[in-house]
Amino acid sequence: MQRKATSNTRGPNALESSFHKWIKGRGVCAACDNDGGVIMHHCMGATYKHNKTLVGHMFCIGLCQRCDDIITYGSRKAFTSKFGKQSALWHALVNEWSEQTGHKCDFEIKKAILDSRQ
Repeated sequence: MQRKATSNTRGPNALESSFHKWIKGRGVCAACDNDGGVIMHHCMGATYKHNKTLVGHMFCIGLCQRCDDIITYGSRKAFTSKFGKQSALWHALVNEWSEQTGHKCDFEIKKAILDSRQ
């Protein structure tokens, strides 16, 4: 399901949509490496901005149902203690995506995500 643009944010651009499709097609959980399919997890929500940079659509990782339940119904602290920071998982994913597709994440977006506490 593609989220539509709202008054708070724009919809995902072509690069972000490419990243989303790649994550779904990869089908491997970013946290536990389970290859049973993934759910697109927006780490801080689609409207998240850090240092005035919209990073919400790019700051996504693919999680299996079990890992998604830990962060959605459990707590971020429990997820982080078990799997590490979401930004570190995202960074590994975006590097793999860049190597496989040749697409590059904007430096400002990468900096904002890695600078966030997540």
